[in-house]
Amino acid sequence: MIEIGGLTFSSFADVRKHVHNLLNNSPMDEPLSGTDGEIIQELFLHHPDAEEKIGDNEIQFFKVGQHKEAKARAFCIVRSDDTEDTFSIKKCVSAWTRTQTEKASAKPDASMTPKRQQVVNTLSADQVPDAEGLAGLVIRFQRVVDLHVQLGKEIEQIQNILADESNK
Repeated sequence: MIEIGGLTFSSFADVRKHVHNLLNNSPMDEPLSGTDGEIIQELFLHHPDAEEKIGDNEIQFFKVGQHKEAKARAFCIVRSDDTEDTFSIKKCVSAWTRTQTEKASAKPDASMTPKRQQVVNTLSADQVPDAEGLAGLVIRFQRVVDLHVQLGKEIEQIQNILADESNK
């Protein structure tokens, strides 16, 4: 079993299939939220140029946009200064898969793990297209649900650490 972004997959092929479906079926230029955003973030952080693509900013969110040269759908990072850049999800998945395979076959080396960065959730309802009325409420509600899920994961991690410490 493989876990990424809070979802469990039975194989690397299933992860690739899920990401392919996200790329081809997500609405264009809308932020990926919840587990979709978490999966893409985790994969993106394995991109060979991730730190360069983030630059001196923070990650605001990820979305599906259009690659400028190829004119094809591509994942985009949107930075805290509202600039954006596309990236190769194939490079991300390949590097992530390599890392997962190495972790499974040996103890993880701290230098193999890329720098993790929390997504800054600064997107307000008025920054999202059609975010007025009911649509705006739905977006805000989804953000609350995402935060609830994230908080639950944090609480579980703390409980596990406390349990480990009490067993020592």
